[in-house]
Order: sequence, then structure tokens, then C-alpha cells
Amino acid sequence: MKKLIIFIFFGLLFGYDCQDLIRKYNAPDPKYKTMRQLKRWAKEHLQDNPLKEEILECLIENAADNPNQETIAGE
Repeated sequence: MKKLIIFIFFGLLFGYDCQDLIRKYNAPDPKYKTMRQLKRWAKEHLQDNPLKEEILECLIENAADNPNQETIAGE
């Protein structure tokens, strides 16, 4: 919950939403990737990025195999 509040704060401050973050960092389209593939992509491409967790949350909540599209589902 704390991360969500921080993400919303930074999102409002810098004007970013999930789609903007996905486009800015050239992330793969989460509708065609599994959660495991997205986590692997984030590990390889967002190593030192301060917004790594927020980008990963955006990707996972829209992942093709996410059983609950509104919240992040655990594996």
C-alpha cells in the first residue's frame, strides 16, 4: 500500500501513468507476456532504475497470465 501511495505521488508530480512508464522505458507489451517473463525483463533492463518497482507493478497488473487484473497477483 505504501508503494502505491508513493507511485501515485510521483505519478502526479511528474505526470506519469503506467502507459507512460511502459513507453518511456521501452518495456514489452504486458498483454502478450507472462508475469515471469516481465520480471525477467525488469531484472535485465531496469537494474539501477529508481522506478523499477513501479514499472514492474504496472507490467504485472496487465500481464497476460495475471488471474486478477485489478491487483498484483502472487505467483
